Amino acid sequence: MVQIRETTRTFRAMFDQTVITNVGYSYESGNAVLASGVADLVAYGKLFLANPDLPQRFRVNAPSNPMDFATFYGSGAKSDKGYTDYPALTPAAGAGAN
Repeated sequence: MVQIRETTRTFRAMFDQTVITNVGYSYESGNAVLASGVADLVAYGKLFLANPDLPQRFRVNAPSNPMDFATFYGSGAKSDKGYTDYPALTPAAGAGAN
């Protein structure tokens, strides 16, 4: 199985336009891949679904909400729970800036 990060590295070598990588990046690993030059942008798909306020969480170094995959992409769950039910960051959450 091809790993996404290795695929990104392969395309960077072949492609002289903007490269966007994704799948499993945290704040730290996303910044590391940008600093390395392997990618120009990082997409935070699933992490963003569970954390609609992700940029603010990154800014204040707040923890992320856990992902509830049963609510992702209409997975067939018979539930009234979905994207709008993830708790938003409160002013008391998070202390330091990233």
